[in-house]
Amino acid sequence: MKLKTILFEKKANRAVITLDRPDVLNAINGQVLDELETVLNDCNKDPEIRVILLQAAGGKAFCAGIDVEYVKDMSPLESRNIGVRLHDVFYLCRTLSKVIFVVVNGLCLGAGLELAVSCDLIVATEKSKFGLPNINVGIPAIVEAAVLPQAIGIMNTRELCYSGWNWDAQKALARGLINEVCTEEDLETRTEKWLNRLETRSPMALMTQKEIIHQWMTTNIEAAIDFSINTVALNWMTKDQKEGMGAFLKKRKAEFSGE
Repeated sequence: MKLKTILFEKKANRAVITLDRPDVLNAINGQVLDELETVLNDCNKDPEIRVILLQAAGGKAFCAGIDVEYVKDMSPLESRNIGVRLHDVFYLCRTLSKVIFVVVNGLCLGAGLELAVSCDLIVATEKSKFGLPNINVGIPAIVEAAVLPQAIGIMNTRELCYSGWNWDAQKALARGLINEVCTEEDLETRTEKWLNRLETRSPMALMTQKEIIHQWMTTNIEAAIDFSINTVALNWMTKDQKEGMGAFLKKRKAEFSGE
């Protein structure tokens, strides 16, 4: 597939995906969803990729939400289908075996916020804004907004959904929506620090941990604990586990192979 709405680059153990529709604040349409799904699936199959950086072009927005021009004339059935399609791609982000690290520099609204919280970690600049403005145009927040109560609690979720107000980056950090706030000047340095850390963890352990966290979020607590116990037992059979514990005992830096 020839990419028209996103950019893709592979750098050693890192994949870099850039939403590239800055003229519409990187709003999501059907082509964005198709291309993002294709690239994510390709990353999932690539054993060399350990972490995915998801960012956006333009410096004004990570993503301002769904492209209104794309959906404004849809029938009720078509609107339902786009909801299903959004969920397909956002669920892929939540369940992908690779950790997805999101950089927000500007607006992160509506479906853009749902995309971001479907990934694993979020760092934002001080100028960034987060919100669910759906209610301002007469529609409710749907799809992966459903994970927000687990991320930020029910009262904060109600605030975002009912008010249509945007949160600044410091409020988003205080409410548990994002992981770190930095200046725009420090964004590249902070991003590199996070990515370097993730790239040097065991790929098998990261993959397993992400799967366990998904179970924590989607099943009852006893089933989730049972799953995690069994999964860690399988992880114990990997070379990375032996390397990690051997390095710890010998007080040296572990060199993980992903095996």
